[in-house]
Amino acid sequence: MDGESSIGASTRKLIRREGDLIEMEETGIMGFPFVARFHVRLRPPDVWEADARSNMGHTHNTYRLFSDSGGTRLEMTFDVHLTGPYRLFAPFAKGFIVRKTSREWDDYVLAMQSGR
Repeated sequence: MDGESSIGASTRKLIRREGDLIEMEETGIMGFPFVARFHVRLRPPDVWEADARSNMGHTHNTYRLFSDSGGTRLEMTFDVHLTGPYRLFAPFAKGFIVRKTSREWDDYVLAMQSGR
């Protein structure tokens, strides 16, 4: 693996990984071109947190895994602060983020099921 993956209209690149800290860069277009830098902190066995900064704003995301009668449940919490022209999109941002995350998760599940 070369450290890069394409997701929708964006590209993610692994910058470094040291222990439980992962640093990534994502570039893409969401109305305007953006470049985001992510710091992901792994908190095994069931939590990870991601902080990101870009020309769009900044975000703190928390992911938690829980046992569920149907398998494993993933809870995602997003704290998003949009800046600049992206503030105009704030009323629509929640729906967009939910749809984008759902598509990414569906792609991930499909990849896991196909053994990629």
